[in-house]
Amino acid sequence: MEFISNFFGEIFNIIFNVVDVVTPIGTLGIAIILFTFFTRLLLTPLQIKQQRTTRGMSKIQPELQKIQQKYAGKKDQQSQMAQSQEMQALYKKYNINPLAGCLPLLIQLPLIYALYAVLRAPSKHITKLYELYQQLALAIETTINNSSVVIAEVLKQIPLSATAKIEIDKLEGAATLGDTISNFTTQHWNVLMEKIPSLNGPIAELLNQKIDYEYFIFNLVDSPSQIVASGNYFAFLIPILAGASTFIFSKISMAQSQPSTKSADGQPSQTESMMKTMNIIMPIMMGAISYTVPYGLALYWIAANLIMMGQQVFVAKIVKREEAELEARLEAERAEAKRLAEAKRASSSKRKKGNNKSNQNQNNNTNNNNSKLKKNENTEKINTIDEKATDVENIGNNKPKNKSTTQQNKNQRKQPGRK
Repeated sequence: MEFISNFFGEIFNIIFNVVDVVTPIGTLGIAIILFTFFTRLLLTPLQIKQQRTTRGMSKIQPELQKIQQKYAGKKDQQSQMAQSQEMQALYKKYNINPLAGCLPLLIQLPLIYALYAVLRAPSKHITKLYELYQQLALAIETTINNSSVVIAEVLKQIPLSATAKIEIDKLEGAATLGDTISNFTTQHWNVLMEKIPSLNGPIAELLNQKIDYEYFIFNLVDSPSQIVASGNYFAFLIPILAGASTFIFSKISMAQSQPSTKSADGQPSQTESMMKTMNIIMPIMMGAISYTVPYGLALYWIAANLIMMGQQVFVAKIVKREEAELEARLEAERAEAKRLAEAKRASSSKRKKGNNKSNQNQNNNTNNNNSKLKKNENTEKINTIDEKATDVENIGNNKPKNKSTTQQNKNQRKQPGRK
């Protein structure tokens, strides 16, 4: 972390020296704004990667849900592995890395901390400010015999801020007078000058140079609360601007980085509701913090929010162009999948109709055959009945004839002359 702070400190020092050549008034404030612009520019690729992943994930949600539904209720290891493999294949197909959405945030955290460390103690990294404070310390020690006692009395009356104490403690007892007074606010200098009026002459020019460097609308080393306490109520604008710029940036970021999602009942999703809540809480927190920290840090946050608004619009144009290409590809693939599914259903329906028709024809043929067989049986029965009727009729016709013949034969036997 120290390496990152030193790296940004060197960049900050270069920017300060360039600005000092152009103007010696408000140098630190202008350097903070330019430094903020440079660091945000440095983080642009990470922001593009983050938004690309976020919007890409939202676009392939239907495909992810199909995979999840496919393996819903299957808790065995084989099914879980198969689901994971299908999801990984889907990510690879559309060149999406789920971890890329979190990675930029994780990378930005140490960078932001390093920036905070640089802005918390600018004189530690800016050579001209460091040399200026060393000259002031030398002038104080030369003018006051018991300078350490006087400085201790000043600090007893007005303690250093928590951030200043952290910087002093880092030196582990090796802090010089220059290190101590580099954390002085306007109140500390006023108390010191009241205690030792003779300092006005020896350090007046150095103090004026310090004020020229550090004054940007307000003194950058003072907190808004200290500025308000001194009677300048315009300093209330600092936390208001910090909170308002945070709120506006959050709204723009939420609108452009992630599409609105609805739950099944048409209400905003849990994630979206949480984001909306954070968009209210974060500006309030930022405004409250900005009121208590040095104005230089608050200026950095305000400048960062304003720069990120423009950066967000620029990044959104790049990501939306890629998103349009991805969406067109997804729509084409979904349409093709739908066409194939409809063709499969039509083929299945046609095959089913063909089978039904074949079965119907077979049934008709069977019925026809059965009808023919029945007809033949009926015909045979009729013929049989006719034959029986004929036989009966023949029998009826033959009976009298036989009787007459028998009688005739009997009569012939009775006649003697005849054989």
